[in-house]
Amino acid sequence: MLPLLLILPLIAAAPAASQHQPFPVHDSRPAITHGPYLLAPTETSVTVVWVTDTPAHSKVLYGKNGQLDQVAEPQHHGLRPVGTIHSVRIDGLEPGARYQYRAVSTQVVKMKSYWPEKGLDVESPLYSFTPLDRRSNSTVFYAITDTHANLDRIAGLMELVDWNEAEFLVHLGDAFDADSAEVIWTRALDPLARALSHSKPLYWVRGNHDARGAAARELVHHVPLPEGRYYYARDHGPAHLLFLDTGEDKPDETNVYSRLNAFDEYRQEELAWLRRHVATSHALASAPFRILFLHAPNWGWTNGCQQEWEDTARAARIDLSLSGHTHRFNYTPPADPATGRHRLVLAPDQAARIEMTPERLKITVLGPKKQKIVEFEVPRRPLQPTSSPGSLIQ
Repeated sequence: MLPLLLILPLIAAAPAASQHQPFPVHDSRPAITHGPYLLAPTETSVTVVWVTDTPAHSKVLYGKNGQLDQVAEPQHHGLRPVGTIHSVRIDGLEPGARYQYRAVSTQVVKMKSYWPEKGLDVESPLYSFTPLDRRSNSTVFYAITDTHANLDRIAGLMELVDWNEAEFLVHLGDAFDADSAEVIWTRALDPLARALSHSKPLYWVRGNHDARGAAARELVHHVPLPEGRYYYARDHGPAHLLFLDTGEDKPDETNVYSRLNAFDEYRQEELAWLRRHVATSHALASAPFRILFLHAPNWGWTNGCQQEWEDTARAARIDLSLSGHTHRFNYTPPADPATGRHRLVLAPDQAARIEMTPERLKITVLGPKKQKIVEFEVPRRPLQPTSSPGSLIQ
């Protein structure tokens, strides 16, 4: 009989020898059931989002000139994410360059501590995207609002968009009002992604109805903004773009919310961020134009702080604000064009076409059957000597 001291190393060596054995691979693959769509790109990054019918881990193959020679594959704390909602952020992109991409998901059949069981890959068709580029001299985008998971309304709005010229779409809020993740996709994101051909990006502004419903707390997974919050800024062409979250339209204490809202604290955090951004952003200070996107034109429920929001917008020298919420069209030009902003509120059956050049913004609002509701221009204002970071807000 071998001594115990000789047996123990043999026992310990057995798992080490077997750990390199192949992991099981089943002859099954997931299906892509929703998406992919492109979310809120910057000049150097974009987020690709899609859903599969079974758990999988995912990546995006991408590159220029049809060569998918680069890979973006996320990890969270050292682990590849496994699930049915997939979000892959691509970084290090060249502003304004055209890329092709393909979403890839590999089925994970069974999670175990050792040798998790996997399946095969599913790949999306080949799509394309173009990051933002502040050097662009001319650009066109469209904005819509308050679709409220109404498929007929979405279809009608998509017919108002000239997709040959549109570079991206902004949804000004109240897209979801969803009680399930399935509704988020089938009655909101899917029809928008199809219209965008999975190749033009969506920018989304949260509305008060988007903060309601059983699935409201899941939106962060389906609309995973890279900042991790629903307010952010971008730069494209001659404009600095500010996307804000106006929260709910009633106090947190209103019984209809059953004490599950905390927008007072959230909006104060957002206001503090906006003040810092206005005070420090070179991009905002130097851009020919500043455009503000917000759902509620009156800033939503502010708990008495509405004037503080308005003062911050004035300090930022916002040229144009776009919003929805009221379900009624309204256009109000500034009383003083040198300091005020053009305020445009869209109705749910309208789309705004915004054409940007270094010298002017041209805004056209289209209604059903492409009826022209209003058209106006916003000329470039002279850059004030005080319009430099740190001097806008005292």
